[in-house]
Amino acid sequence: MLDGWFGTRLRGIDCPDSQVPVPYAASALADWSGLVDLVRAAARRLRQAEGQAEDQDRAFGQALRRARDAVVTAEQQAQHAETLAEAMHQRARIRIAAAEARAGAAEAQAHAAEGRACEAEAWRARVRTTILSEFPETNAQAAA
Repeated sequence: MLDGWFGTRLRGIDCPDSQVPVPYAASALADWSGLVDLVRAAARRLRQAEGQAEDQDRAFGQALRRARDAVVTAEQQAQHAETLAEAMHQRARIRIAAAEARAGAAEAQAHAAEGRACEAEAWRARVRTTILSEFPETNAQAAA
């Protein structure tokens, strides 16, 4: 790219001293040759630097894509974990409600059983009282 630019620019310049003697032209040619070598070396270094910059750009692009992919993966994992946590929370609420319902039913059954036990105790006391009042002599013999 640089060779083409310099080539078109340098060819378009007319040398006003075209009558220069040969020994001077040979030494000037040697100086120009050194300059050309320096320009070529600079162009080579520039191409190397551009290559390194392109390599770094590719590496940075790859690192950026990997980082972006990692962020996307982390977001997906977080969403999945959140979904699982919500599902577990919902199941826990359902289990708690069911346990509370069972506890309420058990408490109601316990109250009913307690009521039946009180009623049975009352009937037992009435039966005992009736037996004692209806069979007084058997009770007197049992007491003796």
